[in-house]
Amino acid sequence: MYKILENGERLTIDEIWEKYRGKWVYVVDLHGPPFGWFESGIVAVVADEELEGRETGLYRRLEIEYNGRVIGLPINLPDEINVFGFTEGSVDGL
Repeated sequence: MYKILENGERLTIDEIWEKYRGKWVYVVDLHGPPFGWFESGIVAVVADEELEGRETGLYRRLEIEYNGRVIGLPINLPDEINVFGFTEGSVDGL
């Protein structure tokens, strides 16, 4: 299930990770350095699975509206593969 957040508030990356743990979020209007991780953004969509609702054209519309300053983030979803291709998990003793 996904939910579109109207008039979302600007959050830092840490606030997003804390508030939306266990969800997939689509963040728009990213602020931060041009070649680095963003510092803040507005959560526009919260979903249980990656790109839920894509058949509606929602994500393409947001990408155009925010001139590509968007990102989809899995916030600690179980068995989610990270950018390096490894499944994240905890390791005892580390």
